[in-house]
Amino acid sequence: MGGAEPQIRLEFYLRLAILADVHANLPALESVLEDADRQQACSIIVAGDLTGGPHPLETINCLRSIGATMIRGNSDESLLRFRYGRAPAAWNSDLQHALLRWTHRRLDKRTYDFLESLPLERSFTVPGASPIRVVHGCPGDPYEGLSPEEDPASLLSAMGRVEETVLICGHSHRPWKAEIDGRLALNPGAVCGPLNGVVGAQYALLSWHADRWTVEHRSVTYDLGTLHDAFSISGLLEEGGALAKAFLISLETGRDVALEFLDYARGVATDTGAAHEDGIPDAVWERAAQTFRW
Repeated sequence: MGGAEPQIRLEFYLRLAILADVHANLPALESVLEDADRQQACSIIVAGDLTGGPHPLETINCLRSIGATMIRGNSDESLLRFRYGRAPAAWNSDLQHALLRWTHRRLDKRTYDFLESLPLERSFTVPGASPIRVVHGCPGDPYEGLSPEEDPASLLSAMGRVEETVLICGHSHRPWKAEIDGRLALNPGAVCGPLNGVVGAQYALLSWHADRWTVEHRSVTYDLGTLHDAFSISGLLEEGGALAKAFLISLETGRDVALEFLDYARGVATDTGAAHEDGIPDAVWERAAQTFRW
């Protein structure tokens, strides 16, 4: 009795949900958001690639409705290039870009204006916590990915080009984290189509506690049957052709079948002397679709 009152130390605690590569997969996004809510995430950050799947308008509207902080990814950038006449003329008709044209018709002017307003990268700050840099691929290039295992020198160079304490990126569909000179870099994995053998949806929780950021990678399941039906009912699977088929198989297997098919088609183009810088000719594309080991 009569002893000193215990001292209670109050610490600022913050938890952010970090998403990337949503690719218009609404069932996966909804499962991730439900899990993030259960984990008491107070903000949603999306590191690009909102488009490229069966629910482009619904996905963007969902993220806007919850006030998510977003940037553009390479898929979104390619869609805008096509929309505003900045893409090669072949994109208007070739089979290789049929999926992109399908997406293009599903978005309205309001949504295109919103996508155009998004930056390719941004700094995210919360009072009391150190700042975060959000990119899609790497700083200055949404088409170029980062990997601490495959190319540690590029990651080190990327960290040298940003001032923030944390660098968030997406693009590779593979989750990872790395600490470099007291700073943190991470990829949350893909909401749509993880490519590390996981079937489901991935994201990360970034928590500020005791004056530092820590990351937890999470995986959740969702109804793949609903997604498969959406590919078919929407017309994406039929109109998107071989690339849409490869994309769907990637989602169902956790393997990069889309890249395997593209590499195969490019090889067919090279072998037949039909390769050119604007893409893969339709005749080669059709031959590749018929001979690829699906």
